[in-house]
Amino acid sequence: FIRDIHDSLDEDGGILVAHVGRAPTGRELVDHASHFKEILEETGFESIHVFDDEKSISSPLSYVVAFVDYYARTYWYQSAAEIELRLHQLIHEMRSNKPALLYFDGPTMVSYQTPHKVYERVYCTDPSHDEECNEYTGFDPSIVNIPLTDIQVRNSSLGEQAGRGLFALKTLPSDSPIGMEGHAQNFFVMPTTWDVIESTVEWVGENGITLAMSEIGGLEAFIDGYGFASRLLGEKSWSIDSGILEFMNHGCNGTANYGYHSSLTEWNADTNTVPEELDTTDSPYNIVFDRHMKQVFDSGDYTLREIAEGDEIFSNYLDYSGEVEFWEEEVMTLRGQCAGEAYGTISQYEMMKKQ
Repeated sequence: FIRDIHDSLDEDGGILVAHVGRAPTGRELVDHASHFKEILEETGFESIHVFDDEKSISSPLSYVVAFVDYYARTYWYQSAAEIELRLHQLIHEMRSNKPALLYFDGPTMVSYQTPHKVYERVYCTDPSHDEECNEYTGFDPSIVNIPLTDIQVRNSSLGEQAGRGLFALKTLPSDSPIGMEGHAQNFFVMPTTWDVIESTVEWVGENGITLAMSEIGGLEAFIDGYGFASRLLGEKSWSIDSGILEFMNHGCNGTANYGYHSSLTEWNADTNTVPEELDTTDSPYNIVFDRHMKQVFDSGDYTLREIAEGDEIFSNYLDYSGEVEFWEEEVMTLRGQCAGEAYGTISQYEMMKKQ
């Protein structure tokens, strides 16, 4: 039956919404929809979400929303203003002049985007979810945070093509994050915002305006050069550090000393295949990610070993790349930069400004 529903829905924008019984509570840590969500995932739904309706007379009711296409989840994460606009465009005016919707609007929809904590408690009882549950459901007070005052921005040791870099002002301990106090202030570019920026950049090019001399060109270079793209919200979104961590360069040939342990390098990466651990579209349902989306974007990196005073701090840019359509380009770009044959985005932009 579920297979028939899946196959009958539009493959680009098909959505299934189903009432699945009472919502779990603190006294009853049972998700009555867990088996149903497993069936949806096995059937081929690529993005699955859950929310409560607390207006029930007896107890909150639980609903599941399943998208046939992963990238359609962009609609789920729209802002309140975007949702209000779509409602205005799609819902006809009532002849009585009364509101067509009594209990739903943009802010209500936004409240559904973050599920109740009790779903997370149920989800995290499964040992197979220990990694994300331990990583994103709080901060370990025993971990030493390295303050931003312990690092400095200077010209990169990699050469002119790499631009600026980060250096340790004192010996930095292993297994420690840097500048956690600033992660909450990072810049965040939503998918629809990025779509507007790209469209404007295209318009600038079509009208013969030099991109380097336009304000939109500088904005695009800033986001692309200093930010990290993600598909966690469906279509491409970006997170850009609001402090000096944005100047951290890529560690060529496995020399990264910050991030998380990975054997992947620009030289051993298969340009035709995105590693499974980097493909965020491969996880239809993850309640921890849904509840801690910004933390997933902006935390989780640590010093991979002790970093000596004066050493440059490097991360592995491939660990933040997971876009299937741009994977080959990303790998080849890093190979060119590591061979000294290509410049980074920011260095290219600054050279264009000088011309």
